[in-house]
Amino acid sequence: MFKNIIPIQVRFSDVDMMGHVSNTVYQNYYDSGKMNYFLEVLPDMDFVNIGVVGASIKIDYYKPIYMNTRILVKTRVAMIGNKSITMEHLLINEDTCETMSSSSIVLVCYSIKERLSIPLPEHWKENILKYDENVIIK
Repeated sequence: MFKNIIPIQVRFSDVDMMGHVSNTVYQNYYDSGKMNYFLEVLPDMDFVNIGVVGASIKIDYYKPIYMNTRILVKTRVAMIGNKSITMEHLLINEDTCETMSSSSIVLVCYSIKERLSIPLPEHWKENILKYDENVIIK
C-alpha cells in the first residue's frame, strides 16, 4: 500500500531530555517523506509557481522513538480532491516493523504568484493514480 519509503536518521538534536525523539520533530520526518514522494511522483512541482500548502495535520504517537532506533517513513496519497490531496505517513521501526507513529495531512494546491488555492493539475492526479493504489477521488 505504501510504495514510497525512505530511511530517516535520528539526529542527536531530535532527542529530548527524556531520551526519546521529541514530538515536535515528527513533522520534520514526515516532511522528508512528503518531499521524497513529490520528487518521485510529481517531479515537475516547482514550488515557485505552483505548490502545496498544509491545511490540516494530524499525528498519532504509538511508541517512543529512541536515539538508536532505525526508522522508515512511508508515504502515500490516500485521497484526491479538486484542489487538495490527503497524504498518509507512517513511521516504522525498521528492525521490528512496528508502527511508531502515523500522520494524515491535507495539502491544498496553491498558486504562489496569485496567492490563492487552485485546482490540482490533471497530470498530478494522473501521476498519483498511476503510482498509488486505492486512492479515493472526491
